[in-house]
Amino acid sequence: MAPDTSVAQFERVTNHTSFCLPRRVAALVLGLLAATACSKDKTPTGILVPPTAPNVVTINNAPATVAIAATNTLRDKGLMGVTRMAADSGMLFVFSDDRQRAFWMKDTPIPLSIVFLDANKKIIFMADMAPNTTTTWGGLNSLPMRYALEVNQGWFAAHGITVGMFATFTLPTGLVIEPDQ
Repeated sequence: MAPDTSVAQFERVTNHTSFCLPRRVAALVLGLLAATACSKDKTPTGILVPPTAPNVVTINNAPATVAIAATNTLRDKGLMGVTRMAADSGMLFVFSDDRQRAFWMKDTPIPLSIVFLDANKKIIFMADMAPNTTTTWGGLNSLPMRYALEVNQGWFAAHGITVGMFATFTLPTGLVIEPDQ
């Protein structure tokens, strides 16, 4: 069975520390805290914490640790309810084919930036998105895309990332990518 590389590996918790720990130790500590704080029947909320085995997307030599949303349920939920996210983290939305798609920020309380990537991982669209809005980005006015990457607003600009650049990442072995509903 392939490892679970979905957003379920990320926990949404409400407390964070102000000191630095090595990434693996921090992930273990936060994972244990989240496991004791969240019941299995309740959707966790709060801060997005990187998994112990990170998935990394790099653009213009800038790495971002990401949760992967490759199922309809995870793509529909996205970053809804996340109130804080680490500086160099985000969510990679993975689709099984290339087509026009739209994103919005309903029930997403933090401002985000988004890029759409084609099957070759080339950035074909980018935008900054205001929190808790129903404005759609992409849709019928966009090029067909295969991936979308959401990060904290301003992350792309801070790293000099523009349309036309390429991302590098490797999807986890055995990742099941559900077709759109």
